[in-house]
Amino acid sequence: MCMMAILLSSSQVCSASDYVVKMKRKSGVYAIPCEVNGVRRDFIFDTGAANTSLSQEFVNELLQKRRLQQSDFTGVIQTRNASGVVDNNTTINIRQLKVGNRMIHNVRAIIAVSQKAPLLLGMNAIELLGEWTMRNDRLILHNNTEIQPIVEPTTQDVNDDNGYYGNVEREPEMRSGNTGEVRGNVSHPGIRLSAYNGDAEAQYLMGIKYLNGEGVPADPKMAVHWLRLSAAQGYKIAQLQLAECYSLGVGVEVDERRAEYWRKKAEEE
Repeated sequence: MCMMAILLSSSQVCSASDYVVKMKRKSGVYAIPCEVNGVRRDFIFDTGAANTSLSQEFVNELLQKRRLQQSDFTGVIQTRNASGVVDNNTTINIRQLKVGNRMIHNVRAIIAVSQKAPLLLGMNAIELLGEWTMRNDRLILHNNTEIQPIVEPTTQDVNDDNGYYGNVEREPEMRSGNTGEVRGNVSHPGIRLSAYNGDAEAQYLMGIKYLNGEGVPADPKMAVHWLRLSAAQGYKIAQLQLAECYSLGVGVEVDERRAEYWRKKAEEE
C-alpha cells in the first residue's frame, strides 16, 4: 500500500487556528481517527488511494446502528488492484465524515471485497479537508473553521429477532470475458444491490443463493444472515425458511424456540 505525505520541516510550527490530530502508526502506515455518520473508527490515511473504502464488516455495523439508509447505497463500480484483478464494488454515500475538527459531507465510498479489509481514507475525502500537512505522527489541518454537528438518526430498530445479525459476506472469484479475473461483492448485481437497499424479496433470494451455492460458494451462515433481514421485514417465505434453519441447525445452532417463533410469525395475517 502506497502512502504519500506532505511533511513539515522541523522549523515549521502550527498557527493558532490550526487543528492537530494525533495519528497511530500501524504496520508502516498511519491511521487517523474518523467518524462515519457518528460511528468512530481508525482509517488509514492513504493518499495513494483514489477512493475511500469501507470493509463489509464495518458497513454491516453501520446498518445495525441505523447509520446507513437505503438511499445511501448508490450503485456499483469496478476497481482494479495492483495485481490486475478487477473488483466489482457496491458504492455508498457517506452523509457525514468527520476528520479531526472537519466535517465533510456526501463522500462516496466503496465497499471492499474482503470482509475485514482495512478502512481507507482516500483522496476523494482527503481533498475535501482543505490545506493540511503531516509532521511525524501529527496531521495538521490548517485554517480551522467551525464544523457542523452530527445529526443523530431517529429510526428505531424494529427487528423482533434480537437485532441485526452481523455475519459479513465472503465473495467468490469470477472470470468475465476479456476483462481478466473479476471478483466482487456484487456477483448478482441487481439482486444484491436491491438486498442492500432493504428489499425483502431480494434479501430472501440472496439467502437461498447462499443456501444452495447458486453463483456463490454455499455458506449457510451467510444464508441465515440474509434470511433474517428478510424475515424481520415480514417476508413470510423467508420466515418459514429461517424457521427450518433453526430446526435443522443450518447455519445456526438448533433452536426450537426461535424456529417456532418464526413459524408463528409466518402464520400471522
